[in-house]
Amino acid sequence: MSRRISLWAGTIGLGLTVAIVQPIIAKSSVEVVNSTRSIDPTIVIARGRRVTSDNFGSAMQKYQQGDFQGALADYNRAIKNNPQSPNAYYNRGLLKADKLQDFQGALSDYNRAIKLKPNYDAAYNNRGNLKADKLQDYQGALSDYNRAIKLKPRNASSYYNRGILKYTYLKDSTGGIADLQQAAKLSQRQGNTQEAQLATDLLNQWQQTTGK
Repeated sequence: MSRRISLWAGTIGLGLTVAIVQPIIAKSSVEVVNSTRSIDPTIVIARGRRVTSDNFGSAMQKYQQGDFQGALADYNRAIKNNPQSPNAYYNRGLLKADKLQDFQGALSDYNRAIKLKPNYDAAYNNRGNLKADKLQDYQGALSDYNRAIKLKPRNASSYYNRGILKYTYLKDSTGGIADLQQAAKLSQRQGNTQEAQLATDLLNQWQQTTGK
């Protein structure tokens, strides 16, 4: 498969956004406050409320340092201390999916995050990534991307992800092209020129292939 879902996701906490590129499906980013996206593995400052939990902050630091088992242990403690925190479940789900290859555990954590915070657009986006890339639940992924877009209509990443899903997995080239066009347009308007170019380049490939 030449392209994979653009795992634009994120880790919540500490006012930082750590973006991670996953070369297999397209890219994966780690969100800190909102559903933030980035192409390169960088750390950027993001706005939003800070998380004060010592375990939560320690988990974020360990994640950034590559100590994934240590981060998992800290997220476990954070959840034990505050089992009603959707952000802790979200972050642990991302850690399990991207670094620990625990896909069912990640799914469970995303489910819990969404149950605690039904308007959690980033969690819907990430759960869609997981379903499409690792669980081959393409209709479930489509439903999650649809929900993420409904909650946050100007989030280019969800359009990009849904476009990849439609074109590559659901064989809906028309729908996939339309979503990628929207992703490129939104990225350009928001000043994300790198992401706009990525979407445009892929769009051009598809249009040459399909003649649409």
